[in-house]
Amino acid sequence: MKRDIHTYVGGPFRAHGQIEMWREGDVIRLRGQGPFNREAVLGLGAAMADLLTRDPPPAVFGDILELRGSMVTSPDSMEELGQFMARMAAHRSPPVAVAYVAGPEVEGRDFMLPLFEALYQKHGRRFGAFGSLDDAKAWMAEQLKKATAKDSA
Repeated sequence: MKRDIHTYVGGPFRAHGQIEMWREGDVIRLRGQGPFNREAVLGLGAAMADLLTRDPPPAVFGDILELRGSMVTSPDSMEELGQFMARMAAHRSPPVAVAYVAGPEVEGRDFMLPLFEALYQKHGRRFGAFGSLDDAKAWMAEQLKKATAKDSA
């Protein structure tokens, strides 16, 4: 079942941007269109917590986020995203890898991808950026295979 961040946003301020998510086996799929504000990230956190509780992926899983339109995110949203990652790691094992799919037409791609990469690496997650969903899926399959082999050893 897909979750939409707007279902999870309360309070006086609306979420800017759109993010929906669902699980496909060992991958949490997300589709987003920004720009994003702090409330969007708060909605993301609540929707993800609900998904991980009601439809939990296996212990070794990854996230693939497809971005359209814009991926511009405010500084306070980036800070909130870091806090979300810390809360998620406390809730359960975090994803072993995160892939962003953003073609050259996505606004903010060139300056936002390095910021996202640094944030994910700070929180111990492998990060990959791709121009196509097929490339992201292939990379994710490789990351999940490595992590599963490491857990088996």
